Amino acid sequence: MKHRTTIAVAAVPLCVGLALTAGPTYAGPTATTSTSFAFKTSGFGTRVIGGQVPVGSGTTAYKVIGCTNQAGLSRTNNVAEATLPGAGTATGIKTHVWTTSRKGVVASHSTHSIDKVVLAQSGLGSISLDAITSRAKAYHDSTGFHATTSTRIGALTFTPPVGPAQTFPAPTPDQPIAIPGLATIYAGKHVTRQSATSATANAFALRVDVIPSGTSVRLARSFAELDSGLTGGIFSGRSAATHVVTAAGDIVKSGPNPLSTMPCQGTYGKTKQKSLASVDLGGQLIVKGASSQERGLQGAGRAHGISRAEVARVNLGGGQLVIDGIVGKVSVTRTGGELTRSANGTVLGSITAGGQKQTFPKTGVLEIPGVAKLERRVVTRTHSGIRVIGLRITLLDGSGAVINLAEASLSIRHLPH
Repeated sequence: MKHRTTIAVAAVPLCVGLALTAGPTYAGPTATTSTSFAFKTSGFGTRVIGGQVPVGSGTTAYKVIGCTNQAGLSRTNNVAEATLPGAGTATGIKTHVWTTSRKGVVASHSTHSIDKVVLAQSGLGSISLDAITSRAKAYHDSTGFHATTSTRIGALTFTPPVGPAQTFPAPTPDQPIAIPGLATIYAGKHVTRQSATSATANAFALRVDVIPSGTSVRLARSFAELDSGLTGGIFSGRSAATHVVTAAGDIVKSGPNPLSTMPCQGTYGKTKQKSLASVDLGGQLIVKGASSQERGLQGAGRAHGISRAEVARVNLGGGQLVIDGIVGKVSVTRTGGELTRSANGTVLGSITAGGQKQTFPKTGVLEIPGVAKLERRVVTRTHSGIRVIGLRITLLDGSGAVINLAEASLSIRHLPH
């Protein structure tokens, strides 16, 4: 059972410097070298969510190293001072992310530090949090993949409206700190995962729920990931059965759904799939049998993958327009500097409008007067891949809503050497 520590104004002062989780020593970057591993790492200082703030503050001092096989990269982002809407201020915000390969150990690193955060300044007093840090490391050595995290807070000080400032212990995972009328301070979360093919480390130092504004602040987040098998190219792709591009009238705004994404190293030849029995997009537009899937495999100097989405049936207007068997599929293969790509496997079954079977003209665009304009097999080729929309529907009811069905995209970028 979790307990909560409540701070009273007359509490006895205490000093503390508590490390929530022990972590390794983090070294700087090395010279850039190519590896067979996929590095990913990121970090940020502060993020404000919800409450009376209509739009979150986003992330301060955010920095990322996207999927790469390069060890020796180093990125920093420092912010001297930032306002946290509905919460307070933060100073000395610093993020460092980097990748290394040394003496048989390959690693993604992320560290973040904040010199000081002042929160919830009001007639009830203020809270000061000093020397906040978080670290994350995902690495591979002779024994396999590993992940470690650590977080630390130097001091937590409450300054009442009258009387001297008081310093209190940092929160622990089982014991948050509650300051009546001002805030509740929680220890951050640590998540580590390791398997035969990857490791992930994710941590943030503190979460503060600010009572006067109803906002929640996350402080000092570090993330690091390392995956094996980046030997043929860098994957990027996704698939979705439905995507409301433009919503109007009764059509419900909706992003890609169900969304499957391709990991940058592929899926090690396994099919990743998501499915939904039905999706109600509003305006009497019902989708049945929605699914999406990704599969990617790498070998020495070669990478191949597919991205596929399917809709079993679309019903518009209670049977006014019925479309069966929509499939969007793309495949990409990279062998060294050569790339092949195709939308073969993209198909459309039957279309019935007002009880009558319909066929597409050679233009690939079919218009049902007063109901919808249909565009099939919409293909876009990019420098390193391909994208297809199995069927695009533009409603002609005056709303102009646009719905993409069976979207699939995939690219494989050349590995830097």
